[in-house]
Amino acid sequence: MTFEEFLKSLGHTPEQIKAIVDGMKTNKIYTASEENLDTRYGKLKTDNESVAKQLTEAQNLIEQLKKDNGSNETLQTKVSEYEGTVATLQEQLTIEKLESAIKISLLSIGCKDVDYVAFKLKEKGELSLDENGKVKGMDEKLAALKTQFPTQFESKEDTKIEEQKLPDDKNNQDKDTAPTNMADALKQHYEPKE
Repeated sequence: MTFEEFLKSLGHTPEQIKAIVDGMKTNKIYTASEENLDTRYGKLKTDNESVAKQLTEAQNLIEQLKKDNGSNETLQTKVSEYEGTVATLQEQLTIEKLESAIKISLLSIGCKDVDYVAFKLKEKGELSLDENGKVKGMDEKLAALKTQFPTQFESKEDTKIEEQKLPDDKNNQDKDTAPTNMADALKQHYEPKE
């Protein structure tokens, strides 16, 4: 439900809704955590599509240049170097995405030492990302890590502290025997009463 639909459900007329929305923009009151999110999102989406189109065109141009200049060894060497660089960068990007996904998963369940637990997780075997950008089988792996390293994860259980009170002064009419420090209080508590 949009904000306008919400206002309409409250019984506001379209003119009132337009006045409220325009007034919010004028007074810089936004319904999202970012200012002008609708405008910024549209611009970013357009920019992304433009960059993707340019990338596709550049890749097509490289392929065409490779075909047209098959005998030009210098150009072929540069193209091969470029392709090697792109492959290396893609591999680094995949590794960084995996590292980030692991750390996000560990932080979301309250891991205390993310680097150590991530190291132990990698020791257990090959990790890979699924189509959603999350580590495959992470729930099972996290459960095993919680069992193997319970001190590395925050406990959700509430620990109850039993309150120990000093003996009540009502039975003791002599005010001079009140403890003045913790040692006196402990001594009075544990010594047999006469």
